[in-house]
Amino acid sequence: MEAPDADLLSLLDDSFERLCAQPVGAFIDPEAALSALDHLGDPERVAHWNERLWVPLRDRLIDRAAKSEVKLRDWLPEEAAARIVERAGRPRPLPPKMVDELVASDRVRDGVKATLTEALTSFVQKAGSGGGAAAAVGGGMLRGALSFGAKAAGKMLGGVGEEIQRQLMDRVGDFVDGAMSNVQQRIAERLKSDETSRALGRRWGAGVAKALEGTEAEGAKRLRRVAWAEVDALAPGVVAHNAKRAALRATIAEELVALGADLEGETVGSLLEAAGLREHAHAQWRRIGAKVMAGSGWKRATDAGI
Repeated sequence: MEAPDADLLSLLDDSFERLCAQPVGAFIDPEAALSALDHLGDPERVAHWNERLWVPLRDRLIDRAAKSEVKLRDWLPEEAAARIVERAGRPRPLPPKMVDELVASDRVRDGVKATLTEALTSFVQKAGSGGGAAAAVGGGMLRGALSFGAKAAGKMLGGVGEEIQRQLMDRVGDFVDGAMSNVQQRIAERLKSDETSRALGRRWGAGVAKALEGTEAEGAKRLRRVAWAEVDALAPGVVAHNAKRAALRATIAEELVALGADLEGETVGSLLEAAGLREHAHAQWRRIGAKVMAGSGWKRATDAGI
């Protein structure tokens, strides 16, 4: 490609300066943005660009990561990684309202009740038979007493022992029902305690530290388990649905107006300067503009006296 002539570069330089002098607000148009959203949110367009650009890009990135032994923590400065792990390991108290609702739920209540009933029933059965762990505590003593009575009084006291065990079994349900409120309260107190908060923090911190030590290849394995075909099939409908939502459209319009107010007094040039990109943008303006205007396009413009 031939180098652009001086007149073309002069025109491009002048147009770039004019662009930089424009207020940013001149390019913020909520109505135009919503119109563009309507076009971009069309399901067929979303499906087309998703299949043409996003899916191949995603697949390439996952394939590249699958061959990498780079650890996830290598993406972070050492200080940042250490701080993330430290923050993750801080005490994590559970929201009291959430704990109260959880403990009072039918699912938890039924689970606790079933556990208590099973434990007490098992204890009574073992106590009566003298077997299991109960024998080491009260079960053996009870069995010993019943055995002694049986030897002294024959089958009569053996029947008394069985009756006592039957009565205890009948009372298990009543005892559990009466104890449920106290048990639930104790569970709630335990979940709200500082000890639980610290334990959750330690576990969370250890989990984050372990995740940072994982490799990109391990992350790629997890990503490949995602049902991407289903995600891709749902994406067009999800985008189109949200593009039409009145609440979202109102939010976009309001935020664009707020952005214009935040940038009031700023020009395109001042923003490029603040970002350190003015010279880079100028060079790209020249490069792209020269390609667009070169040849017949530039000739027609000069012939027309532009």
